[in-house]
Amino acid sequence: MGTRLQRPIDLLRRNDLPIALNELDLDCLLVAPATTGIHQECVLLIEDNVEAMLLVRYSLQAYGDGRYRLNWVEGLSEGLEQLSKGGVDIVLLDLGLPDSSGTCSLASVRETAPEVPVLVLTGNTREETCFAAAAYGMDDYLVKDQLSGAQLVRAIRSSIRANRLQKRQNAIDDGLIKRLHWNAGA
Repeated sequence: MGTRLQRPIDLLRRNDLPIALNELDLDCLLVAPATTGIHQECVLLIEDNVEAMLLVRYSLQAYGDGRYRLNWVEGLSEGLEQLSKGGVDIVLLDLGLPDSSGTCSLASVRETAPEVPVLVLTGNTREETCFAAAAYGMDDYLVKDQLSGAQLVRAIRSSIRANRLQKRQNAIDDGLIKRLHWNAGA
């Protein structure tokens, strides 16, 4: 069974993380690049809680098989700036940020990068919030205290895969439509 996200401080106390909290270098919070030559997916975490970030980082390291590179920002404005630069494969978005909250954050992310999958990572268990987030196009709604590290990585992997399959299907559909139009005009 994976590490649960509900009590990150307990995880830190058990020394399961590769670094101690007092040794944390906040300027260097990326998951170490893989030396195996595996292509790494860029996971943009928009989250203001350091403990939650550490747990996501640990989950990616422990269960991600070197496939993921974490880019962490604490506010929505920083996250939108990263998204506008490109190169992000998936967003993990907390809905309670210092500079934005709720579905407004999700709407801003979707407007900036509509093609990037977004997983809402929140402590909010209210069904209304989940339905509202779904209306804004989130790919999954993950409640922090009900989620293991393995489940988080599985959700990331599934969302990235589904997004790629959808892009391929859209390209195929576009090609078929062009052929139909071309054949109809011939």
